[in-house]
Amino acid sequence: MARNFKYEKIFINIMIKEKLLISYKIISLLIIFLICIPRANLIIMGVYFLLTLYSLLASKKTAFNYLMIASLVSIIWMFFANNQYGYNHKMLLLFGLNSFPLFAWATGLFLLYLLYSYLEIKLNLKNLITKTLFFIVLYWSVLIFAETVAYHVFNIKNVATAAYAGLPICNCLHAPPWMQISYFAIGPIYFGICKLLGLKNPIK
Repeated sequence: MARNFKYEKIFINIMIKEKLLISYKIISLLIIFLICIPRANLIIMGVYFLLTLYSLLASKKTAFNYLMIASLVSIIWMFFANNQYGYNHKMLLLFGLNSFPLFAWATGLFLLYLLYSYLEIKLNLKNLITKTLFFIVLYWSVLIFAETVAYHVFNIKNVATAAYAGLPICNCLHAPPWMQISYFAIGPIYFGICKLLGLKNPIK
């Protein structure tokens, strides 16, 4: 009986490894395909679906939950702020919502939480206050960097709010004050929801 259990466990491990290998091959091929796509909204949509595929194929149920929460936060945000988005590049609309910020928020929040989760383990963060402050600093830093690169390097500009002043020094995130404040608050809100739900670290 013990021997049969041992062989069954070995078989399950082999199946999991094969499943991971197949998912990595699929993701690699899709990444190569995405590199050839010139439109920013299609690229970010592709990355989002790659992450969804990876979460499912790699049996990362916890990671998938984080991605779904990030998606929900993004959808709620877009219902309130969709009219504030109008880019200098053509963007696909999904059910009336601008696809670029919709998928960018979901993808960005999820990837940032994966990075945070890795650093949480490496830095051995234990206290909730310390974890929260660390996440906020990390999120704000990545947000400003991403907005700066998108605006100045990739020339992705939200012309709908271009008349408003951007952040000092980096000259990015041109938007009304309430929208700028919301940008800095969305990350901590997402973090708080994940902690309230008691989700496990997706890296472990």
